[in-house]
Amino acid sequence: MAESELGEAIRFLRTAFGVGESHRMFQADVLRWKCFVPHPFWEGSRGYALRYQGEIAAFGCVVPCRFLTGVGTVSSCNVIDWAASKAVPGAGIMLYRHIHGIAGAMINIGGTADACNVLPKIGFHVRAERHRYARVLHPWLHFRRARRDWKSPLRLVRDLRELGRALRDPGQALTARRVNSFDGAPPEVFPDPSVTRQVVCARTPELLGYFLACPAAKMEAYLLERDHSPVGYFLLSRVACQRRIADLWIHSPDGHAWTEAYATATATARADPQISEVTAAVSWPLAASALQQVGYRRTHAEPVFVLDPDRRLGDRNDLALSLLENDGYYWNGTDT
Repeated sequence: MAESELGEAIRFLRTAFGVGESHRMFQADVLRWKCFVPHPFWEGSRGYALRYQGEIAAFGCVVPCRFLTGVGTVSSCNVIDWAASKAVPGAGIMLYRHIHGIAGAMINIGGTADACNVLPKIGFHVRAERHRYARVLHPWLHFRRARRDWKSPLRLVRDLRELGRALRDPGQALTARRVNSFDGAPPEVFPDPSVTRQVVCARTPELLGYFLACPAAKMEAYLLERDHSPVGYFLLSRVACQRRIADLWIHSPDGHAWTEAYATATATARADPQISEVTAAVSWPLAASALQQVGYRRTHAEPVFVLDPDRRLGDRNDLALSLLENDGYYWNGTDT
């Protein structure tokens, strides 16, 4: 899709998803960043449209990723904003197959009920789960701001009870230093499959710079340091009154180090007086255990579908995914 077609794509997506002009995800600056701002892992436009009789019948936006397996790098992608016209049966599947022909391996995290039903029919298999976690820091503020239903008082009681579990003090051994970019950061700052013995997603200064430029969320970057030496990093995003740990890595296989890292990120996030909740998403036990140690509650799980007919990932199910692998770190489903 050419950038000159952006307006047409926006109108198609708003109609397909039944949202108005105020829906932030489909405003011009956000969709332009998704589809056309240069990405280090993809050449050219990342917006793809299938047309029928001159009109857009299906649309999808590619989120590129690269898996580091320990024996090689596997290029892949996720497709977000996937929508198809009901007037053209099969258009969405045709578009997916076209993108697969370009990308090779593909992943899909969660999605609508329709998507989860369609994906296995075109060769996707569930290979993992990405678990969502939340920590409410200010229950009354969270209660006042959240949408109300009959369960709201029960959630308030739960959040007040959980507040009694003191947030783990990260101590002084591990500190967070805010940075504007990761240019010049040492290689050990970024994910390495040999450290945790699993498949991780590649991160580079250029890639993290692309994420930091997201116009749909307030983004912040931090280096994790021990004795003034960088040992990892994390990204925070802010959407409305929620902070999200968009991504985190520490160069250690030790569970205590990961607990320290998430405690440090959480303490950094809670310094913002406007937020009431911090969330994160992980797909591997080491990080999940660390979040639970810090006082996070698991809210739900999303299936991770993989399309890998050439078996470049083999039978590996130990995929380490964060919120960066789709739009989870900036998605806001409300028309605000």
